[in-house]
Amino acid sequence: MQTSYRSLRKELPKDIFKPYNMRLLSLIMVQLAGATSIASILYFSLPWYLNLSLGLFAGYCWGVNGLMGHELMHGNIVRNKTVQNFFGFFCFLPFMISSTFWKYWHNYLHHSHTQKNILDPDAYPTKRIYTHSKFMQRMYPFTPGSGKKRSYLYFFFFFSVNVAASQFYFRFRNKIFDKLDHKRVNIELAALVICHAGFLYIAGPSNWLWVYIIPFAIQNYLPFSYISTNHNLSPLTKENDPLINSLTVTNHPILEFFHINFGYHVEHHLFPTVSSKHLKLVHEALKTNYPDKYQYMPKWTAIKKLYSTARIYKNSTTLINPLTGNTYDTINPKEAKVVPNQGEPQTPPPSKQASTSFEAQI
Repeated sequence: MQTSYRSLRKELPKDIFKPYNMRLLSLIMVQLAGATSIASILYFSLPWYLNLSLGLFAGYCWGVNGLMGHELMHGNIVRNKTVQNFFGFFCFLPFMISSTFWKYWHNYLHHSHTQKNILDPDAYPTKRIYTHSKFMQRMYPFTPGSGKKRSYLYFFFFFSVNVAASQFYFRFRNKIFDKLDHKRVNIELAALVICHAGFLYIAGPSNWLWVYIIPFAIQNYLPFSYISTNHNLSPLTKENDPLINSLTVTNHPILEFFHINFGYHVEHHLFPTVSSKHLKLVHEALKTNYPDKYQYMPKWTAIKKLYSTARIYKNSTTLINPLTGNTYDTINPKEAKVVPNQGEPQTPPPSKQASTSFEAQI
């Protein structure tokens, strides 16, 4: 069940609930820019520093495209499902994510059960689940707050590892995926694997660093540094209240423009079908109507909090580092409200519980 904020919707212009079709043009342009960078590396004998620059730029393009793909699959750009699936395939191609799986994972499970133990695949587990999950035990030293140096690699790879583990393994063992169209996911994954294998073959091992490994790291960092700060500091909740279980992170206005306001995540969870173009309008309305409850802070502040707290839940409002036993409070509305700055310097364990309802959208 999601807490209703219908009164807030009445205060917002009706036009913001319409798809923003012009974003599709931006999506195509970003895809072409990334593809051109990769092609330049492959077809021109460039010095290493240009290959590095183009690889970083391609990864940035794929990351931005992933943010746009997220918006596309919510119907914020076009409502037509065929168009969504076609462009969604290319948005998620660098991440090797089936668009059908993404819709189920994100639109259905995550939005319907945000920060609900077991049912939200993006939520970190409780201590009890951690002790029974070999996967989580192996991966925990890589997570922010573990106190391990390897945790600084987290944003650069964990998103892809997490989704891959769920697509290729956990969806067959966890009952929350019972309603997923596994046959369609299998077909899409086969196509994605063929595309990746073919690309690596054509590129050749001498180019893998520039066209695959470096872009892979950057494309992971961009969306996952937002996703982690948007939820992983928040408490687990039984009732789906975005003002409690989600956090908006602000950034420099230029970065917010290029990252299509992805950090405005409380706003997105309240109104999933509103284009990110309009989320700052919702942001201002929330500050006015819910000044003591609405949670937001600079992105860099949120990242520092991630690395100074643990990721496993001792209980709904207490985090614990299972390696040291140290405990930390999750954020709360009074703590999270910070004046924005001007710049930025999960996998669920096997479960027998099933999900109950489809995406709760106001």
